[in-house]
Amino acid sequence: MSKNILVCLLLMFGFLCFSQVEPYDLKLEYRDNPEGVDVKKPRFFWKLKSDEDGQFQKAYQLIVATSKYNIENNIGDIYNSKKVKSSQTTQIVYKGKPLQPATHYYWKVKVWDKNNTPSWSKTATFSTGLFEKEDWKDAQWIAWKPQEQWYKEWWERKDIESQALQFQLPSLFGASMSMFERYHFHHQNPYDASPLLRKSFKVSKKIKQAKAYISGLGYYELFINGKRIGTQVLDPGWTDYRKTILYATHDITEQIQYGDNLAGVMLGRGFYGQLAYDHWGFYKKDGYVGQPKLLCLIKVLYEDGTEENVISDLSWKVTGGPIIYDGPHMGEIYDARKEIENWNIASFNDASWDTVNTAPHPGGEVVSQMCQPIRVTKTLQPVNIKRKGSYGQWIDTGTNSAGWIRLRLKNLEKGQQVTIYYGEHLDPTSSGQPGRLQQMAYIAKGEAEEFAECRFSYKGYRYVQVKGYNTKITKEDVEVKFVHSDVPQVGTFESSDKTVDAVHHICRKSLIFNLHSIVTDCPNREKNGWLGEAVTGVEFGMANYDLAALMTKFTRDIFDTQTTEGALSPIAPANNYRKGKSTLWSSAGVHIPWYMYQYYGDTRLFENYWENMMRWVNYSWENNNSKVKDGMFSEIYNDWVPPYDATYRGGGKPGGNEVIGSMNFYLVLKRLTYMADKLGKNKDKKRLEKQLKRIHQGIQKYAFDTEKVEYSGLKPFPEFLPVVNILALNYDIVPEKYRAQLEKKVLDNIVKEKDYHLWGGIFSIHSAFEYLPKNGYADVMHKVVVNEEWPSFGWMIKEGATTLPEGYKFTSSDMHHFMGVVDNFFYRHVAGINVDTSKPGFQNIILKPNFIESMDYAKASYNSIHGEIKAQWKKINNNTYEYYGVIPSNCKAKVILPFKTETIKSGTFKYVVNL
Repeated sequence: MSKNILVCLLLMFGFLCFSQVEPYDLKLEYRDNPEGVDVKKPRFFWKLKSDEDGQFQKAYQLIVATSKYNIENNIGDIYNSKKVKSSQTTQIVYKGKPLQPATHYYWKVKVWDKNNTPSWSKTATFSTGLFEKEDWKDAQWIAWKPQEQWYKEWWERKDIESQALQFQLPSLFGASMSMFERYHFHHQNPYDASPLLRKSFKVSKKIKQAKAYISGLGYYELFINGKRIGTQVLDPGWTDYRKTILYATHDITEQIQYGDNLAGVMLGRGFYGQLAYDHWGFYKKDGYVGQPKLLCLIKVLYEDGTEENVISDLSWKVTGGPIIYDGPHMGEIYDARKEIENWNIASFNDASWDTVNTAPHPGGEVVSQMCQPIRVTKTLQPVNIKRKGSYGQWIDTGTNSAGWIRLRLKNLEKGQQVTIYYGEHLDPTSSGQPGRLQQMAYIAKGEAEEFAECRFSYKGYRYVQVKGYNTKITKEDVEVKFVHSDVPQVGTFESSDKTVDAVHHICRKSLIFNLHSIVTDCPNREKNGWLGEAVTGVEFGMANYDLAALMTKFTRDIFDTQTTEGALSPIAPANNYRKGKSTLWSSAGVHIPWYMYQYYGDTRLFENYWENMMRWVNYSWENNNSKVKDGMFSEIYNDWVPPYDATYRGGGKPGGNEVIGSMNFYLVLKRLTYMADKLGKNKDKKRLEKQLKRIHQGIQKYAFDTEKVEYSGLKPFPEFLPVVNILALNYDIVPEKYRAQLEKKVLDNIVKEKDYHLWGGIFSIHSAFEYLPKNGYADVMHKVVVNEEWPSFGWMIKEGATTLPEGYKFTSSDMHHFMGVVDNFFYRHVAGINVDTSKPGFQNIILKPNFIESMDYAKASYNSIHGEIKAQWKKINNNTYEYYGVIPSNCKAKVILPFKTETIKSGTFKYVVNL
């Protein structure tokens, strides 16, 4: 072969590799190589990439194998889809032989591109969890104290505390007690320390694989032969333990050794048996109250095919550990004097330890934790440290965040007590501090260097005050740790407008610091899953982070609050808190599955919870609909934290709550009607359509003034109400003949009456920044964002906000995410990245930018479930813009520009737009 021919062949081969489609980023149930999958028909996902424009998948072949040998030789011994003619790469349901519990599997996919050129992916893996009760091999819940003894002592203490004012509501209004005062309140009979449990076992053969399946309530840390297993913290995730209990699966093959082995577990209370009284009833006898307990199975599979199971049973030993007091709201006390060296290795003598006792089952179904765990995701140093005489030392971390610090302490005397206070405001012990007092207390063992760090509680804070420690703290002594659910970031936004960028960043940060296995309202004070925040916050959250697995879990939490009659609580998890009182807040049970459908093409939540949704709808009609004004729904909440909260003194919310509740329920019914059609629920669809018409008639009859051409609340209010009118426009409630007039009134209210201010709360923001940019008013809404006069986002930035406050003020929590819905405006209506609502999931993309007159450029990216979408525009001159970006392989986009609409294939694109 001549040299020229060889070069030609190499070039041809290189071109084929360069242009054909390559599958990558394989996922199962939204996770990379997940452990402990207990979904019997899991779903597969992959993305495609190619350097050739217009490439797409014509067909695929998916194989699943039980061995590495089989997968490497393309043998799908438990599933082989054969060649399937389809461009689908997401939500592909497993259809092979029944998956076996506690089994490791391999899978990969072969795709054919538009030229029928095939390409295999790399291999991905997953392991199954435990499907049935029998799979746990008689493992039982175990705890330290006999249940009757523990129960008697617990409620005796609670009876005493109930007489002491300082113990009341510490998680909401704060209390003036330090951790030590709380602990020593029961000086003669203090609460039990967090228990340490251990179990020794022998391994006498060559190991093929070892897995640990574990749930420790409220939190656990697992050790094998002295090594901490995994990087998760605050695990497992919070649930209603009476309905659902999560377990984790850990591969411990590398930690198991031939001969003697030791499994050690440290337990914390978490939200199971909270020490704090609270507003929401978790502390009550019918709440989540129990002593820390463990369920564990260690499964060792030998090379010869046999296995050995180590289970949680009465052979385990237990004693109290160094965490002598812990709770998610107030904090924890770590007594380093009570550390037990080498307690978690096999050679340790545990003869003096107690034998564990059986513990009652918490009640819930034990299921695998399929969402990303909470982790320490970032570590940094503080920006400033100051000393204030005898009041201690102050640490400024530079930003509000969720997590804790790790503090190096030097030359402490044995028994010396150090208290670390956390707060969002400059003085963490001030009376107005949200969640006061958030603490971590440390008792020294008397060594040259010791470290204080939280283990079973997290804080929402920026500032830290250290008391009881006189040695000067340096920046090198402090590690600031960000702690939240470890969901991948998938979205970015940047522009020439520094205020816009700053608003985007505080929105994104506020969201991520409120993800702790649920979507919380704030990480400082309540730490609750308030569903009104989720109704508005989850949508913009999905543009920034991959929330698919976490929202699958949280949707279950929502419906775990449901009563047999169908009522839902406004928080999740809940203990019957205000059940059925708010359709507005509990509508998250419909809206979150809807967002899952829009962003990920996921219909499984529709299927899984359809009956729950319909029961809730029926309950709401029966119990929330007015008996005298049909279609007007009673409601306990409203447009949360509008500026009126700081200015209106008329009592309650302007206009009352009913109309906003009814308008939201109208949107709920619209979305459910769509879902019913998608699921083939024809009877339900017809019933929902009748209800939709009925509520629409009620809204027009009781809330619409045809003379003024505006909607108003049932409670008289002298001003034009932006919220109900903006919602009416965005939810398509307004009769067509009035739409233009009402749109003008809304615009005049914002521009003329309020001087470029949106006088509304979270639902107003959600709809205004969606409807108005879509209808030609993007420049107006940009001015609303950057306006530096109160109330506005620009005012927040001017005032130094590092995260979003709860409303337009800094007197409450400074880390609520729900007003971050403005971030939808940046992604969708400035950069222009939109889902095609007729074909959700971002395989079909709508690109519709708005060229903001006062900005020079804007760019965004969104790594969708099909691949990364990029869109950017920049100003060339006053009337000319370039709009360009990237469409992922196997996708297409409709580009909607002034004077031009065009459908394009995958690859790069570029347009010059003359206005």
